[in-house]
Amino acid sequence: MPAFIDTPNTTIDSEFLVISGWVAGPTAAATMVTVNGIAIGHRAVERPDVRDALSGFAYTSGVIAMADLRHLAPARHLDIMISINQDRERQQVEVSEALHRRWVDDAAMRTSARAFCKARLRCPSCRSDRLDHGTGAITCRACGAIFPQTGSAFNMISVPLAMEANIVATENVSANPYTPAVLDLIGRVTNAGGVVLDCGAGSRPQRTTGVINVEIVDYASTDVLAIGEALPFADNSFDAAISLAVLEHVRDPFKCAQELLRVVKPGGELLVDVPFLQPVHGFPHHYYNMSAQGLANLFAGHSEVLSCTVPPHGHPIFGVQWLLRDYLAGLPAAVAPGFGAMTVDELVALDVPAFLGDARAHGLDQEGQSPIACLNSLHKLPFCRVPLASTAAIRMPVAPAAAGADRIDHAAGQGNPKTEDEQCGAAADQHG
Repeated sequence: MPAFIDTPNTTIDSEFLVISGWVAGPTAAATMVTVNGIAIGHRAVERPDVRDALSGFAYTSGVIAMADLRHLAPARHLDIMISINQDRERQQVEVSEALHRRWVDDAAMRTSARAFCKARLRCPSCRSDRLDHGTGAITCRACGAIFPQTGSAFNMISVPLAMEANIVATENVSANPYTPAVLDLIGRVTNAGGVVLDCGAGSRPQRTTGVINVEIVDYASTDVLAIGEALPFADNSFDAAISLAVLEHVRDPFKCAQELLRVVKPGGELLVDVPFLQPVHGFPHHYYNMSAQGLANLFAGHSEVLSCTVPPHGHPIFGVQWLLRDYLAGLPAAVAPGFGAMTVDELVALDVPAFLGDARAHGLDQEGQSPIACLNSLHKLPFCRVPLASTAAIRMPVAPAAAGADRIDHAAGQGNPKTEDEQCGAAADQHG
């Protein structure tokens, strides 16, 4: 059963490797892609050219694999293999000198970051420092929490914490560059020998000395997997912290803000960016946007707010463009050109209630409206809160036979007590 590697076939000079090839055989079978002996995730793709050229095979498929080399140990060359059953295709390609230097530097920074983190790791569930670092898991001796270790980063997200934070698998990749203000803060702190926490770092194209990257996804640049509401570090571990376009994605931004304050040393700095007028951009969840007042209120009473301003990358024109782009993209193809041809003056002068009857408004369905809605409306039936009779204690008159003694009878103690669900149903019947 043949296999073939199309690319790469020249010297590698980027950390981000794309492997393409194909396999063929009499029947479909499991395919494996490895780089230097390490299995790499891949996907099957249509390859009509292979199917037509190898029409004698019942099964043909293209293979695409992508890898970040920083997950692997530095090497001078890459041994790439695509295999299917017993058939293997191997190809060896050289690594450029520049890439090898970057790769070695990245590995050294990762080792340094791991040592820093290990000395300060605490159980995110109970904050104990009694952690056992086993080969397959970190276990808290204080509360019994278990943190499976399967990747290159410290995983400090237990199953209960993942459920609490509503973490789900996603193919979205967060990769925002550092702004000048962030680079200035990092430079000032690290040049003085300090360490900066990047909470919700995303995928960084390269590591920065003195910066610890915390994420919920094990990117090649991630040092610690953790949720913002329960950071797994000792108090006063960092000289500064940054959190860029993260707090809108956490379920409890107030708790996350308090955690950032907890792990930063007194006198340290925080730099936090949160969107205000932006469409929903889930990663995969998007819970809260914040005004300047809302953002400042997250940290009120616990720190001195040096400033809360609109940076260049937060200029309103970005929001205006984003909202209009998403509005236009959500309209049916037959209607979109009519909306796209409207001028700003025409939009501003609209009689909006009347315009709702126009196809350029009602053509935007609920799915298209939701990410850019002016307002959201929730209709929910509250949980039943009818007090149970057993919670009401009544002092009864003293019976003659028990003169001189006090007695308390409970209404629910007479006969078979009703469950809360039964009483909720009875209350609903009374109000129905």
